Amino acid sequence: MISIKVKILFAMSLSVLFTYAGLLYLNYDNIPETIPTHINFKGEIDGYGNKIQLWIISLVNLFLLLTIYLVAKFPKYWNIPFKPKNLVVFQKNVGVIMGILPILLSCAISTMILFTLKYSATEMLRLLFSILILPMLFVVLFNEKADSK
Repeated sequence: MISIKVKILFAMSLSVLFTYAGLLYLNYDNIPETIPTHINFKGEIDGYGNKIQLWIISLVNLFLLLTIYLVAKFPKYWNIPFKPKNLVVFQKNVGVIMGILPILLSCAISTMILFTLKYSATEMLRLLFSILILPMLFVVLFNEKADSK
C-alpha cells in the first residue's frame, strides 16, 4: 500500500517527465538532426547521436518511473538483508525514498533534454522549481496535518 505522500512524489516525477516531453514535442522540429549525447567531466562534448534518442530516453525514464512505483507498491516482495525493528515504519521510510528517487531521475534526464532545447541553467531551475514547488508544499502541509492528529 502506497501512502498519499508517496503517490504525490510519484506524480511530481511524472509532471517533470510530461513537462519536458511536451516541450520536446513542441520544439522537435527546431532541434538539429545530430545532437550531443555525452559530455565528459571536463564539460567537453564527446558523443553525438540522432535527435530521436531524446524520445528514447523519455521512454526509458517512463519505464524506470513505473518500475520504481511497482517496487514501492509491493513491499512484501522486497529482499531485505536484515530484519528491521519496526517493519511498518521501515517500509514507510523506504517508500518515501522511492518516491524521491524518481523525482531526481526525471530532473536529471530533463536537464539533458532542456540543454538540447537551448534552455539556460537559470531557465531550467526556474522551470523545475515551478513544477515541483506546489506539490512539495502540499506534501509538507499534509505531513504537518497528519502529524498533528
